[in-house]
Amino acid sequence: MKAAWATVALVLFAGLLLAEPNGGGTKAEPDKGKPAKKELGNPNKAEPGLQDQGWKAYDATYVPVLKDWNIKTFAGGYAGITSKDGAQVLALPVKDKPGVSVKSEEFAIEVDANGDGKFDERLKSDGSACLVSLLYDDGTIAPYAIRVQKGRGATWSWQRSGYWTASINKTQIGIIDNNNNGIYDENGADAISVGLNGYATPMSEVVNLAGTLYRIKIAVSGNKVWVKEYEGDTGKLDARSGHRSLGVLASAIFQNGQTWIDVTSGKDKAIVVPAGKWEFFGGECRATSGSQSALMKKGSMAAVEVKKDETAKVAWGMDLKIEFDFDVNGGSVSVQVASVHVFGQSGEEYYNFTPPAFTPIVTVWNTKTGEKAQTGKMCLS
Repeated sequence: MKAAWATVALVLFAGLLLAEPNGGGTKAEPDKGKPAKKELGNPNKAEPGLQDQGWKAYDATYVPVLKDWNIKTFAGGYAGITSKDGAQVLALPVKDKPGVSVKSEEFAIEVDANGDGKFDERLKSDGSACLVSLLYDDGTIAPYAIRVQKGRGATWSWQRSGYWTASINKTQIGIIDNNNNGIYDENGADAISVGLNGYATPMSEVVNLAGTLYRIKIAVSGNKVWVKEYEGDTGKLDARSGHRSLGVLASAIFQNGQTWIDVTSGKDKAIVVPAGKWEFFGGECRATSGSQSALMKKGSMAAVEVKKDETAKVAWGMDLKIEFDFDVNGGSVSVQVASVHVFGQSGEEYYNFTPPAFTPIVTVWNTKTGEKAQTGKMCLS
């Protein structure tokens, strides 16, 4: 087996829409290797007395999405049904109970939506959804939307299908229980959509709302949000003006510790962020028509340092370099599809192209004669 690479232009930004079946969220493929550093504690936990400490409170409204989930979270997925004491449940907060009771069958799953011991919802197909009622330890009763996915036989899985929303500094935010446990304040595990623009970052310690940085805390049940203006050193990160493609940089999330910020969520190309080193987390680039797209991840991209009161610029995107392995067998050359990786000029990686066929033409030349020996299309379907 041999390795090779080729340089190409990013004509579309064919992409990587990992849309889950029936309108699901998007799941970004994590980089393998060194595990992410885990911080102690949860900065998003809402302790008593926040308003006495200068935090401003906002009530949130629940929005069920029973059809066509349209917020990409770049993480998360479906959860399995849990068996407890011989019963099947969705592991969600229901005070004095193990969860929301369900009964899975080969052609349907029944749900006790209101906790009265009776199965009052019957979901029969992928993407079917309903509202259930949760009861938290503090007595809070809250709605929670679920949708289901059919597996083999009587196997079903499920996922959250709603979010809490509030308006802060004239900016709509969406709070998503992205790990399907009914708890909304888990930093890095849950998700927040700034501007409700179709994308969400992991739940973050600091958010940029209309150009102002805030620390943020969330009620466990999601129905209340507290914010306080950020008081640390800040600079600006400009990753938009330096991204070269013939498409649109739709989402580009950078991470610094327990903070994730999507640099495309505001109007300005250079967005205010806490000073420090920022690593690319993930995003999506798509054609202006929306018919082609590509997900993005860190790859070998180096961290970007944002200094106090300065603007750090990122040069990335075209031209792209495709790396792949190939075998020579007699007169044939075969490319190993699993080995194909597409990198931008800063080392960021593009993957899971939509539509799935990414077909650059591969030409093999005879170095001794200078003649073309073989031509074929590389297909990543």
